[in-house]
Amino acid sequence: MPRRLLLAAALAAAGFAHAGPADDEYAAAIAACKAAPKSGTRYVAVTGAFMRPVPRADGGLVARIPIAAPVKIECERDGWVRASAEQPAPSVGWIRADLLQAKAPTLASLNADFAAAAPDQRKTVAERIVALAPYQARGHQQLIDALSAAGDAEGARKAAAIRDRLLDPKPERLSGEPKLLFVVERGYVAPVARIGEDGRYQEAGDSARYFPPLRGLYYFRNGGADGVAQVLDEALSDVTGEAHVRIAPATARSDDAQGLAANFPATAAKPAVAAVPAAARKAAEDALRAGLRQQKVERAQIERALKAKPDHERDLGLDIQSFEAGSAGAVTVATVVWNLPPAGPDMSDTSVAALAILEGDGKGGYRVAGSHSASSAGDALETPRFFDRLDLDGDSVPELIFQVGQYEGVNYQIWSRKGGQWKPVYQGGYVGV
Repeated sequence: MPRRLLLAAALAAAGFAHAGPADDEYAAAIAACKAAPKSGTRYVAVTGAFMRPVPRADGGLVARIPIAAPVKIECERDGWVRASAEQPAPSVGWIRADLLQAKAPTLASLNADFAAAAPDQRKTVAERIVALAPYQARGHQQLIDALSAAGDAEGARKAAAIRDRLLDPKPERLSGEPKLLFVVERGYVAPVARIGEDGRYQEAGDSARYFPPLRGLYYFRNGGADGVAQVLDEALSDVTGEAHVRIAPATARSDDAQGLAANFPATAAKPAVAAVPAAARKAAEDALRAGLRQQKVERAQIERALKAKPDHERDLGLDIQSFEAGSAGAVTVATVVWNLPPAGPDMSDTSVAALAILEGDGKGGYRVAGSHSASSAGDALETPRFFDRLDLDGDSVPELIFQVGQYEGVNYQIWSRKGGQWKPVYQGGYVGV
């Protein structure tokens, strides 16, 4: 609704016909705001303040602004303020003025309010304390005590359950849910694939239902188990297929969080990183050279690509990793992505990519056990890089997961080892525009 109203207002300003009374109400509120502007910053005083597209309690929803978040005031009208906020995402709309205050609430101020509050007001204050500091045990206990004192045994039980989920999250598999593989990157979690009972991979489907707030997932990094990934909210899941996630015991989303997640315990091994042996590096580079030659890349460009350090922001450069792959022994995975200069003034850039998977040959050398090379451009762009590995089918050999850059997003490839060779068995889990 907010986007439609904003678009309608823009169209009206440009001379186009409006869609109805809702647009008139929006335009009137904006006009009144511009006629009596007001500046300043206020802070949300309650657990969460609803921001509306128009100054009316049933006027739709733009965002829920969290406690203590600052909002910049544009004007005030009939008990409402029009303001902009950056949390939880940049937004503009109307908030009830009585939900804001001049100074940001703090734990110290709220604890003082709790101590001074009448018994029938302590629940409200305790809820604000928990909203401001959800990972501190004291606030949860204050809420539980306030509910118990009010005779609300069921409310106290639910508050204790939320406390336990926040302070000691557990991975879980929801009722009726298939085995699922997720990817965690830059503090977001997104579904990659559904794993069938026959071991086959399919698109995960409706991601929104996989992300109820506070659900836990098994988290894996560098091929090993590394705690619990906990969903923080479902605000993004129905739009981009992602949700915010924290890696316990962290108390917030982190841009550094990267790995895999699942709703089943794929491995109990610890994360492990191994140095790349010099001989493996040389063998990997030779395999990548062969792949790039298949794409008719000139020798000079090949050597430039193989000397480029990995640049994951642009999906360019050379990346080589070695690790133990269960019964397959030591494995080295190498990828290179490079942009070639345009062939002519009206030609677009071409991206070339190659990947190689190497294993020991039993004679002190290495053999190529899987490879791929391709060139792409424009909307058909595909740039693979190795992401992580995890044993998804329980055969003691981890599957290899590659992130494949697309024109305006990414998806994921799963490679599996059969008969001594690595081959792609699935590509999907698109995240992007």
